[in-house]
Amino acid sequence: MIIETKSGKVEGYPENGMIAFKGIPFAKPPVGELRFKPPVPAESWEGVYKADKYGKRSLQTEEQGYCDEIGFSEDCLNLNIWIPEHEGNKRPVIFYIHGGGHFSGANSDTFFDGPHLIQGREAVMVAPNYRLGALGYLYLKEFLGEEYADSGNCGLLDQLLALKWVHENIEAFGGDKNKVVLMGQSAGAKSAANLMVTPAAKGLFHRAIMQSGATQCIRDTHTATRLAEIILKELGLKKANAGEILSMDGEKIIEAQKRAYQQVNIGHLFGPVLDGRTILETPEDYIQEGKVGDIEVLIGYNRQELYYSDPEKEKTEEEVVQAFRAAYGLNWKLALERYRQFCKTESTAEAFDHVQTEFVYGNATLRLTQLLAANGVKTWSYLWNFTGNKTPYHFTEMPYIFNYSAEESEGKGYDRRDAAYCALMNETWMSFILNGNPENVLLPKWLPCTTSEMGYRMYFEERPHLEQFNLRSYYLKLPMQVIRL
Repeated sequence: MIIETKSGKVEGYPENGMIAFKGIPFAKPPVGELRFKPPVPAESWEGVYKADKYGKRSLQTEEQGYCDEIGFSEDCLNLNIWIPEHEGNKRPVIFYIHGGGHFSGANSDTFFDGPHLIQGREAVMVAPNYRLGALGYLYLKEFLGEEYADSGNCGLLDQLLALKWVHENIEAFGGDKNKVVLMGQSAGAKSAANLMVTPAAKGLFHRAIMQSGATQCIRDTHTATRLAEIILKELGLKKANAGEILSMDGEKIIEAQKRAYQQVNIGHLFGPVLDGRTILETPEDYIQEGKVGDIEVLIGYNRQELYYSDPEKEKTEEEVVQAFRAAYGLNWKLALERYRQFCKTESTAEAFDHVQTEFVYGNATLRLTQLLAANGVKTWSYLWNFTGNKTPYHFTEMPYIFNYSAEESEGKGYDRRDAAYCALMNETWMSFILNGNPENVLLPKWLPCTTSEMGYRMYFEERPHLEQFNLRSYYLKLPMQVIRL
């Protein structure tokens, strides 16, 4: 199938009951003079672009393994599209943003594709790549001047440009530019939330699904500058010679950020910046001023996101403090205070994991839910607590939503005994995508949160049920910004 876009013709190929268009460039390669600068729309091409293979993944520190065939590059700004095989138009568009802590992952991650999610329904899926790690989020204004004032938001600006590409081109693929649904998990959920409070993105999407992520990774400029300083130091650079990073090999920058993980928790080193240019004000102010607009939101997290400690091994307060300093910066004393509270009824290992889950994911999710509900955004809340054959860790809901089993994913998927639950979760997410409401015949009645005090939350347990809860049950002392320096 050949489709005409505003940049040129693209040819797609059958894939598992859909037509796939892979690796379409939406921006010029962000290299040379464009490194650490906002993305520039891709130039038009002659002839037909054969969109038959994934584009390069952003440079990153993860083990390359199965990705070797795809490759890693700074030239990574491409997107994939999946559409139904039969003709149609005005279909809802899923804009799926991959996770990975803003330092890993790609739109070619195994199983996170249109056929697995859509399963024959009338929808289109788009999955963009964006710059990761230092190449996407290193805030260099204080080191390189005003020309690099946008450097801390390059990854977010990549996502924004991809959204604009969708707005301009998706109707040619049978999609409806007025029914675009942001969707992501972890850093993908944070990205969706970040776009939700980015003025330039308003009107480019109409619904949002945020799984284990909110706006907690948006940093103030001081914190972002300090984090950049840490990486520059690992590169042997100071303000006087910081410009050397512009021509440095990209792999060397990635190695420096890897060393920086010894000082700052890997999941908190990168994220957008409240720079007064892309993000103009705090998420709280933006939402309370009614600027989000008329959208629907599905948001939640997993009950034991970060319960990874050995339950048989006691933690010393010294190692707990060290971990909290690396994870939360100036917020570490709040984490320690909470930890000591939990230690009254829990083991040290459980108390530590409880704090990590609450401070990294739960608190920000509940705070954002409350803000949205209090300011007129119809918001459906959930808590993932289905164990199946696994603890409800971070990510464990994803195989159910994307319908992949343990047999086809080396043990990472759902157990075949849970096939009915997989059908339930996929139906629920697709109901929201298609209708703006997650309710369906497989679930009990699910009421949205529409006030600032008491709300409703769907508990995804063995028997899903709706419970009423206090929307202000988050830890009030913790700022939305999870790390402050």
